[in-house]
Amino acid sequence: MSQHRAHTRRFALPLPRLPIVRVLGKPLILRLLLLLLVIEAIFLAESFTTLMEHALRYDGSARDVLQLLSYKTPEILDLAIAISLLIATYFATQDARNRGELVILATAGIHWGRVIAFVLFLGTFGGLLSFLNAGLVLPMAKFGERLALAELRKDHVLSRINTSSDHTTLQTIRDTTYIATPPQNTAQSRGQLFVFQPNQNGNWRVAQSQDWQVTDPAPADTHIITLQSLSVLEAPYPSDQTKPLNRFNTAQASFAFQMSDALPAPNTTRTAAEQMLDLNTNEPTQITRLVTRALMVPMAGLLALAALLAGGAGPWRHAALPLAALLMMSTDVASRALLAEWSAAVPTPALLLLALTLYLGPPLAYLLWRGEALMTPQRGRS
Repeated sequence: MSQHRAHTRRFALPLPRLPIVRVLGKPLILRLLLLLLVIEAIFLAESFTTLMEHALRYDGSARDVLQLLSYKTPEILDLAIAISLLIATYFATQDARNRGELVILATAGIHWGRVIAFVLFLGTFGGLLSFLNAGLVLPMAKFGERLALAELRKDHVLSRINTSSDHTTLQTIRDTTYIATPPQNTAQSRGQLFVFQPNQNGNWRVAQSQDWQVTDPAPADTHIITLQSLSVLEAPYPSDQTKPLNRFNTAQASFAFQMSDALPAPNTTRTAAEQMLDLNTNEPTQITRLVTRALMVPMAGLLALAALLAGGAGPWRHAALPLAALLMMSTDVASRALLAEWSAAVPTPALLLLALTLYLGPPLAYLLWRGEALMTPQRGRS
């Protein structure tokens, strides 16, 4: 009696794109991430000097500088993604092509359209990140940066009032001027505090004390400067004639203030550049601007493949990538200007379809015409 081995059929998802992912995925994504880090680092290095000056002006720490740098990061991310994808796609595809990996895939039945589809998928994902960054992250970063600078300025003023310094500091709060001198020796924790009031019940008044402190009772924004054993000078104000000064001593005096008295409160109303994307408001101009910025990313990937084909094996291959970058930037500028002009007259869906055609149509048409050559190595390179 013959025995038949039971065969169980395994269910497998059809994943014909996996060979393309194995050949192009890892080298392309690694190059993309590395280029993103380099471009962001160059941009942040240019912003570092300005942010460091702000931090030093307000006695900020390294943590404050890092916080301000983090708010600057989304500012260049849109352009960085597009340029990084352009360069990474060009060199990753060129390496796989010259090593013969793409022709092996073609021999195994992998259609050349899968290469274009994979790059287009990465570009679409990068475009989605660009859209979210420009519509949500960047406005929040600009708003946070402005408030962080205001908070740094506030802490600086409060620190000048609370702590002693090795030089004379001056601060005016509600027409009252406070002048704190540095300690005269190491035994003193604070120097003297002079308080000048130009018009106090018709008199000008100057108070001086060696024993003073700043307390922070509730609420948190209220501060009290308390002076002990102070001497006071007083005279009429204004006065055309010289009159004798009144001098007297008092045991204690206090001056209450809030930080809003020393500094204007930061405006918490978002400016136009700090407004986050709201699809319910239906602003065609803003949506079109964000969509065109996002479409530049998949266009960059397609232009990289087109540059690889257009450059060929001759000397033009050295200029193909720079020309592709120039074409990407010029197409973006021209398309934005055209779409901005038509945004008031053309419905939003038609405008988005036109943007899709302007950005992706030309490079995609060229790749559909010559895409089969992607799978063959370049020959006769000089």
